[in-house]
Amino acid sequence: MVPLLHIALLVIFVIIIYAIIGLELFSGKLHNTCHYIDSGLMVEEPNPCSVDSKGYTCVPGESTCKNDTWEGPNWGITNFDNFFLAMLTVFQCVTMEGWTDVMYYVSVTLKQLKRALTSSKRN
Repeated sequence: MVPLLHIALLVIFVIIIYAIIGLELFSGKLHNTCHYIDSGLMVEEPNPCSVDSKGYTCVPGESTCKNDTWEGPNWGITNFDNFFLAMLTVFQCVTMEGWTDVMYYVSVTLKQLKRALTSSKRN
């Protein structure tokens, strides 16, 4: 019974470490989404988008990406805005249930992060 407890503690420790990394890198990044230009309403199937056109871009001339206007994927559950939700998102990835959706949602942020890291190395 004790070795099983050690393994459980190790898994929880790893989830905590990755949740902290997710908080640092992706906090607040999954709330941008496309809105129609003419009405200002959110599109029917919202996805995280990139404001600076480095990742997922909205349909040009039809919709535009707005900051902090969407609760986020899975009704706001999949994000890295606080520690509990970050741990839940990491647990979702660890269990391999819906990890590809999280990967695609975060890929927009990764492109913005890569651009920020390369510009800081040039300075």
